[in-house]
Amino acid sequence: MPANLPAEAEKALAKYQAARTIEEKIRALEEALSLIPDHKGTEKLRGRIKRRIAELRREAERKASLRAVRRDYFHVPKEGAAQVVLIGAANSGKSSLLRALTNAKPQVSGYPLTTTMPVPGMMLYNDVEIQLVELPAILTEDLEETQFTNRSIGFSKNADLIVIVLDGARSPAKQLERILEIYDESGVSFRRKRCEIEIEKKDSGGIRLVVFGSLGVDVKEVEDLLRSVGIRNAVVRVRGEASIEDFEEVVIREMTHKRGLIAVNKIDQAAPGSLEEVKNIAGEIPVVAVSAENGAGLEDLKRQIFNSLDLIRVYTRKAGITSDKPIILPRNSTIRDLAEIIHRDFAEKMKYARVWGASVKVQGQRVGPDHVLEDGDIVEIKI
Repeated sequence: MPANLPAEAEKALAKYQAARTIEEKIRALEEALSLIPDHKGTEKLRGRIKRRIAELRREAERKASLRAVRRDYFHVPKEGAAQVVLIGAANSGKSSLLRALTNAKPQVSGYPLTTTMPVPGMMLYNDVEIQLVELPAILTEDLEETQFTNRSIGFSKNADLIVIVLDGARSPAKQLERILEIYDESGVSFRRKRCEIEIEKKDSGGIRLVVFGSLGVDVKEVEDLLRSVGIRNAVVRVRGEASIEDFEEVVIREMTHKRGLIAVNKIDQAAPGSLEEVKNIAGEIPVVAVSAENGAGLEDLKRQIFNSLDLIRVYTRKAGITSDKPIILPRNSTIRDLAEIIHRDFAEKMKYARVWGASVKVQGQRVGPDHVLEDGDIVEIKI
């Protein structure tokens, strides 16, 4: 955060923190932007404010479109272990991928913008049912936004995983750059979250930092940032490794971090070197090369979807008989977590559990409620 911001700019940023409506927030940020000097020291801050304004405008447009429609055709109830969306430009092959991966029968056409509402299907992978939802295209073939852009982006924000589908035959790197730009303008980052910052506003007591990890910034700089946007009394809890940019993202941009995966479709038609270009832009987002038409890479895509969701399968055992269907849990779940899903009484009454699988050194090992499970474990709970 640049030091010595004009007092008028600080007042405008404080108005943003206090604003309750999207319109009020936009006005406050536009006012602040006009009052912050444009030089190297303010470059990052001005960029974040501009992106936040763009994000708020998108949100306002999306809400306006929802008000204009009596019935929300974009609502798809979550089913299975997780909801995964397929999103991308027109004719990137989202419908063909959905058909190849699930039991769904979406309309597949060579004409652009054939899909006009979300189309769900169920993918089965290693005994796990995962819901895939194809969303209407957010870009035309010329990489212009469509009438569905805001609603498809809004839907994807609530999904457990976003699969960006690229047309490998049509400059996939350019598609990816444009899609990531739209997500950034919508306040969504696919960057792995380095830290958790929680700001609990108080009525008095000043600003107090509680750090569980490391702080890559001077405490005074953090305090100055918070005061400049009108936060004068708060308990700030930091978990992980935080920089001043992370604090700015929280108080100004309010970024949402989502899990992402990139599927370069029609890989058999891709130009040499195009896959490497995509990987360079993707950074830490995994990239899978596939062809919905000839089946190339589909099993790898299924595996990457499951791995990206960070889920584990746990099988229960009773009287020597192991269940055929697993219970799906988030990674790092414990015996207690499993017991609570089965029945609350199990968690309260359980004495111990026996485990067979990768999480124990001795098969059938006796463990307590805090034992962390691994994918494929078999568990017998004793009460």
